[in-house]
Amino acid sequence: MNIFSRIKPIKTSESVQRHPEFGGVTFISSRRTRSLRLSVKPFMGLQVKLPWGFPKAKAWDFIDEKAEWIKSALQQARLTEAKSVQFFTSNKKPSLKDIRTSLATRLDELAVQFDFSYQKVSLRDQKSRWGSCSARNDISLNQKLYFLPDDLRDYVLIHELAHTLQKNHGPNFWNILYTILGKRNTLDSRKRLRDFEFLFHSPPF
Repeated sequence: MNIFSRIKPIKTSESVQRHPEFGGVTFISSRRTRSLRLSVKPFMGLQVKLPWGFPKAKAWDFIDEKAEWIKSALQQARLTEAKSVQFFTSNKKPSLKDIRTSLATRLDELAVQFDFSYQKVSLRDQKSRWGSCSARNDISLNQKLYFLPDDLRDYVLIHELAHTLQKNHGPNFWNILYTILGKRNTLDSRKRLRDFEFLFHSPPF
């Protein structure tokens, strides 16, 4: 018993079973989970989150019901895996110090150039976001920004700097970007950025 805390640990269990078509399926049971949920992620495959005590037979039935969606999601995940492996095996990863210096220096240059002000910058290995800006104007950057083409990296940095003035994504926010980058370039950058989302999923080696 943990005598230092009154908070009970969340009871969870995890197991992997084989599906004849989808391969390994990871079942994650948790008292925190309220409903049955499926997800497919690159290098992780099909995951099933289910409430504690939920019958496995019903979970397998749910998988069968969602078979077409799972097939499509697995196909997309494998394309992402292929892009990721090709990129990370053909590009040498620099040190975190070099990445931080490069991104922080460029952020500072853009802040001075376009008259933005922020408090501090931190570097993270985020799984789904390129960056964020807190209410106190602290900026967090995904270290994988380093691998983006220069213009897309600058787009993300300016995007986060714009949040120092406008916290939401309303018209005033986008007008800041349109003024700096132009509307066409802003929209084009948003679209092209999706092509590099494979960077969120590094190979497990």
